[in-house]
Parts: sequence; structure tokens; C-alpha cells
Amino acid sequence: MIDPLNFDCVFRPANYSDYECLHGLLSSCWMETYGRQVSRKIARRFTKEDCVGEHLRVGTIQVADVDGQVVGLINQTDGCITALNVAKEFRRNKIGFSLLHNAYMLGGRRLSVGAFNASAIRFYEQCGWRKAGGIYEDVCGRKVAAFLMVRKLPRGLAD
Repeated sequence: MIDPLNFDCVFRPANYSDYECLHGLLSSCWMETYGRQVSRKIARRFTKEDCVGEHLRVGTIQVADVDGQVVGLINQTDGCITALNVAKEFRRNKIGFSLLHNAYMLGGRRLSVGAFNASAIRFYEQCGWRKAGGIYEDVCGRKVAAFLMVRKLPRGLAD
């Protein structure tokens, strides 16, 4: 077992052998985040219809790897960060910050976060992101209020 307080973490692109770990991490984090925000019917639909597998694109994901175990991930497509998840036991170790920073350095300039998710909003704000407007996300057929958040490059640096 990996000691979540004493470990070496490698950040790398995901590969197809990571698929099962990615699927499991995304599924558990989705349930943790949205499970109380949607009805049981929608949560069952999420699992039954394999909503994670339907949208899981290994080629756009960067992972945090500890001793061959995926403990965090970030997905980025066309400058939009669409997922940032870290396994519970590895949170508060700067893994999320590092994944977010790496995605930003690779062009990630916007993301959305559920308006109900105060801890995630606080985290993004502490990392230099700001709310740029309200939107609604489709969460398995249910509209959920969210914020669009952005981070601009510092002055003097070109995109």
C-alpha cells in the first residue's frame, strides 16, 4: 500500500493501459460530487449507461501516477479543462494544483464547476482562476447550475 503522505508522483499522459483506473476514479469522483445533487434515478442512469466510459478519451488526459497507480487526472480539450479528479487519500498533497498548473501551461484557459461545489470553487480561486459567468451543465439529463471559470496568461506572455 502507498503511503499518501510520503510518495513520489509522476505526471504523464494517460495510456490505454490506464483505462480501468481512469474509469474507476472518474466514476467514484462523479458520485462523490454529483451523487447528492441529482436524483437516485439519474445516479443509476449514470452507472447503467456507463456515462464515464462513453466520454472517456484517454488521448486527452494527463495523470498523476504514484508507483504505477493513477491517483489523479485532468482532461483538457481545445483549451477547456473538462475534468480534474484526485483520489480521496491523495488530496491536499498539491496533486490537483500540479495537474491544473500543467494543463494551464498546455493551453487550458477555461473550465466549469458546479455552483454547489464550494470547495472546488475555493480551490480554483486559490489557484488563480476567477468566475467569468454562470452557465448550466447537463448532468445525465438534469440541468445543474455551474460557473465558467477562466485564467489568463500573465501580462507580457503570449498565448
